[in-house]
Order: sequence, then structure tokens, then C-alpha cells
Amino acid sequence: MPLRLYPDVRASGVVPDTWFPITGGTIKFPVRNRAVLRELRRLRSGRWKKVIRVGTTGEVHYFEHQSGNVGGVKFLPRLEER
Repeated sequence: MPLRLYPDVRASGVVPDTWFPITGGTIKFPVRNRAVLRELRRLRSGRWKKVIRVGTTGEVHYFEHQSGNVGGVKFLPRLEER
């Protein structure tokens, strides 16, 4: 599972320019998957958190290092209600 580090979620190229975070829409919790945590610590030692940020056009899921760097960025677009 190759992961790359970025200075922020926008630098990853995954998050569209039309996405903006919603106030109060961020959830952070410890990384529970030991294999993922081992890979993240191989890239950069220290504390890592799993982050889910809800925004205007969808959700962004990623891992955040204590320095602010991010990795494993995924964008999940919001499904339109019909």
C-alpha cells in the first residue's frame, strides 16, 4: 500500500477546487489499523490521526501527522438526492 505525503489536502490533487470544508464537520480519531500505522510511521515517525472532513461537495478522508502533513487522501463526492 504505497502512501505519499503532502503538505495539505489540496496539494494531493484529489480534492476538487469547488470543495470547501463545513464548520464543525471535522472528525479526528487514532489510526486503528496497525499495518496502515506502520506504513505511515515508516514515512514519518510521530503521531498520526485519521481525519474525516465534511465539505460542500463531499467528504475528504485522510491521515494527518502531528506536523500537519497528510497522506492517503481520498475524496468521496456527495450523492445528490433525487
